[in-house]
Formats: sequence, C-alpha cells, structure tokens
Amino acid sequence: MNPQKSEKKQTEISIIGSGIAGITTAFHLGEKGYKVNLIDPNVNSKINNLSPNNGSQASLGVLMGNIYKRSKGRAFLLRNKSMKLWKEWLTQIKDSESAFIFEKPLIKLASSEKEYASMIALSNNEKKYGIELLDKNTLDFWNYIFETKLIGGLISHEDGRLNPIKLMKSLMKSLDQIKINKIDKNVIRISKNGNLYNKKWNIDLDNNESIDQDYIVICSAINTKKLLKPLGHEILLEPILGQVVELELKKGIPNWKEWPGVLNYQSINFIHHDPNHMLIGATIEKGAQASFMEKKEMLNLKNTAPKWMTNARVCHEWSGIRAKPINEPAPLLKQLEPGLLINTGHYRNGVLLAPACAEWVGLTINGQ
Repeated sequence: MNPQKSEKKQTEISIIGSGIAGITTAFHLGEKGYKVNLIDPNVNSKINNLSPNNGSQASLGVLMGNIYKRSKGRAFLLRNKSMKLWKEWLTQIKDSESAFIFEKPLIKLASSEKEYASMIALSNNEKKYGIELLDKNTLDFWNYIFETKLIGGLISHEDGRLNPIKLMKSLMKSLDQIKINKIDKNVIRISKNGNLYNKKWNIDLDNNESIDQDYIVICSAINTKKLLKPLGHEILLEPILGQVVELELKKGIPNWKEWPGVLNYQSINFIHHDPNHMLIGATIEKGAQASFMEKKEMLNLKNTAPKWMTNARVCHEWSGIRAKPINEPAPLLKQLEPGLLINTGHYRNGVLLAPACAEWVGLTINGQ
C-alpha cells in the first residue's frame, strides 16, 4: 500500500456542518482517502426547499463564475478554480435517481448605461470564457418578455445553474459510497486534547459521547462564532438572508424555449422551470428575518414588472440564512491553530465557490 495513502486513512477529520461547504469538503477529503466524519443534527434529514435546514438548501445554485469584472486576486482565483473543479466533480457525483445537469447559459441584461459599458468591456476582454454581447434579435426577444426597451446585455455560455437540491442529494449519496461517517448530533463543544499521544482535538456531542480527531473543519456558518469563542477565537460574522419566490404563471404566456439556465436582470435571478413556473430570487438582506418590503420590491422590478409577473400567483416562497464576515472578505478560509480550520462558505456564491474552498481545506491539511 502507498505509505501516503495509508497515513491518510489513519488521519481522522471531523467536519461540522452539512451545508454545501461541509458536504463538498467531506466529498473532497473522502476522495483523497481521509477518514471523515460529517457532523450535523440534520445530516440525515430530507433535503428540500419546502423547509430548508440551512442556507444552501434555500439557494438557487447560480454559477456566475465567468461574468466577473476582475481578472486577478483572491476572488477571481476562487471562481476560476471552482468552475474547473465543478466540471470534474459533476462526472463523479451524478447518479441515476437524482440526475441533474449544469443548466447553461447565463444571460445578464443591463439596467443602466454604466452597466452596459461594463458589459462591453467584459465581452472584449473575456471572449475566451465564452462571453459575448446579445445580438439585436435576442435583445428584441427580451424586450418583448420584459415589456420594456433594454439597453443591451450579454450571454455567458459557460455560466449557469446547478439545481442545489438535486446536487446536495447526489453529493450525499456519493458520501455514502466513499464511506463518510454521518453523525446526526449537535456539537456541544470542541477542545484541545491534553494528552500529546492522542489526537489533537476533542468533540463533545449532545448525546454525551465524545470523539478525538486529528483535524476539525468548521463549516457551520453563523454557529462558527459559538463554537470558537470558548477557545479564544473571535470570528465576526453577521446573518445575511436571501429570499426566493416561486411564481405560477398563467396560461397563454410567451414561448419560453429561449429561456437560458439563468436570466439575471436588475441583480435578480430568474429561473424558468416546469411549463408554467418561475423562480425569482437573490435578495441580500441583513438580519435573520425576511423582509416583506424586500420581497415586494423584487417582484415589482422597480415598478417595471411585466404582466406575466404581476398576474402570476405566488405558489411557494422560502428563505435561507448565510454568514457574512465582518471586515474580512468572504468566504473565510483560515487555519486558526494546527488542526483547527474554518470554511464558512460564501454568503452569496456558496454553491459556486464550494469546490475551491474544499480544495483549500485539503491542501492545508496535506501540507502539514
């Protein structure tokens, strides 16, 4: 047996939190041969958006990785890496019962001259990423759909959407296949192990059991603060809430065959699914309570909502809370002490950046 592989099998890692950050980290580490626990009281619960257990289940799964102004820096590198990793991972995690596809492309419509000027510059500089401006015929189609006169827009052929519910279900099945141990308990506390000959860390669970581990990776969003404070680590995070509304559209609507995987307009994502249903979301609100006014503004499109929106019926709505770092860039990827890491995920682009964040965890552990 490869000595390095044998050593990994002896290395025990616990991941706290089973949102997209925790699941993808468990998947990546498990694929690398580590012995992994995934701890969350809801880890074995049904995954759906009817009653989301975490912010990931409430997301839309938009992958806006190439339509990005910057071409360097940490955020660019994370996006760029994640888009490459998702292509690799999707070939590994598909399963017949929960088959899903990367729904492409993504179209973004300009809502101001300034935004369109930025799109022109982006299309000139990023053609290698499959980005181009919308032609007149396509723009006329969207003028008709939104009952307005649009300035312009662009299409990103390699951006789009992964259905987060189907994705997380498939990932969970993949975790079973690679023997990830799922523990459906609350973590009461984490502490250093005083015996130098044992594992570095101890985790106390709410069933009075405790486990010793070589590494702990905290992926529990807002709960991160509570777990770390007794250890003397002050992590500043604030709750950020996103709302999604599902509209049932009336019959007689326009032909939706030209609808892309994702349509972004006025910073709102539109996802058409089923014959007469539309998901509308991406509000970013501070706090943990959904704002009626924010939802109303989202559905009103600054008093420009087309008739198919105003005449539609709200058949389902949900929201999810994510953690946003205060005075630091998101996501937080830190090793606080030897063997103690945090991966908060991103409060807005959690599904997009999950693979790169998981890889960071793996590289950090492997480098020690």
